[in-house]
Amino acid sequence: MTGPRVTVFGAGNIGRGLIGWLFGRAGWEVVFVDIFPGLVDLLNSEGSYRVVEVGQAGRSTVTIDRVSSVIGTDTARAVSATASADVVCTAVGVGALGKVAPVITAALAQDGSRVGNVLACENADPNTALLRDHMSRGSSAIPAGVGFPETMVDRLVPGSAGDGLAVEVESGFDFKIAMEGWVGEPPAVEGFELVPDLVLHRKKKLWLVNGLHAAAAFLGLRAGHDSIAEAVSDPAIRNRLDEMVQTMAGVLAAEFGHRSGAELVGYGRSNLDRFAVGALTDPVRRVARHPLRKLGPDERVVGPAREAALMGLPTGALCDAIAAGLSLDDPGVPGIDDLRDALAGDGWRSVVGLDPEDGVLRSMIEERMGG
Repeated sequence: MTGPRVTVFGAGNIGRGLIGWLFGRAGWEVVFVDIFPGLVDLLNSEGSYRVVEVGQAGRSTVTIDRVSSVIGTDTARAVSATASADVVCTAVGVGALGKVAPVITAALAQDGSRVGNVLACENADPNTALLRDHMSRGSSAIPAGVGFPETMVDRLVPGSAGDGLAVEVESGFDFKIAMEGWVGEPPAVEGFELVPDLVLHRKKKLWLVNGLHAAAAFLGLRAGHDSIAEAVSDPAIRNRLDEMVQTMAGVLAAEFGHRSGAELVGYGRSNLDRFAVGALTDPVRRVARHPLRKLGPDERVVGPAREAALMGLPTGALCDAIAAGLSLDDPGVPGIDDLRDALAGDGWRSVVGLDPEDGVLRSMIEERMGG
């Protein structure tokens, strides 16, 4: 084998639509490890796939070549495919990191392992540290000299483009890696960005991308919309989202000593404009999925509401979104049963997990929840 190789655990939307696309278009060989036999067979038979980018300027298509796949249940082959990669990435979801960790650990222990850096590209904070923690629980020691940098990934990937392996994505994306965790020279991959201040970038993304996205879904479902574009284009909802942007930006500017709150407001509004692109259909039920996790006390909607309330900033719009999320009862939302069970058990207060000092915020949510 010649040339650089990346092994990607998870050949789903982010695996193909961001990570495989990012490295593949730079000429890297891309090897996926996945648990779905049909997807693995299709990747191997085709040896390539299409990524359809959708944006304000229209649609464009890129073909990612030099692609293959290994079934995750064949541990020996998965270990071999991992050990022969220069970079290893995961895009499997936080809940599955414990399942892939033993394979990565075994690969690093192989004689001649080429792995220089391991990146968990999950929507969690921390992400790579969580993967490394799972790996540390095994019997094999993690060898020195391998980087485990934290990451931040941002790209809307609603799903398949309706043609086999093809995946439809928004044209914009963000892929940032903590500079202090990376080992060796950075790869010559366009869009791969090493940064020294990932904490700010991640919190910006969690609130002003994921938080606004979730809020649009919660409010959109309550208003009867089917897509995020419809929800964000609803003047009443857009008004509430604009207030959230101002509040979130105010908290972030104060917390990080950011030079310009206006810059953060512009970032948030640009994300709302992204969501409003009608050419990229993103169902509200997909974005609202797993509401129990998304309504957690330090998560994307409740987290900024708590910090804003303590600072005396406006939280009315955020409380509206929280109440809409707590009131979800749509069977089409993945994970809705977990929310129902929690609400039926200890009630909504246990879901948002507010502390005693969050009394003002609690009262505002109580008013919207009817007590």
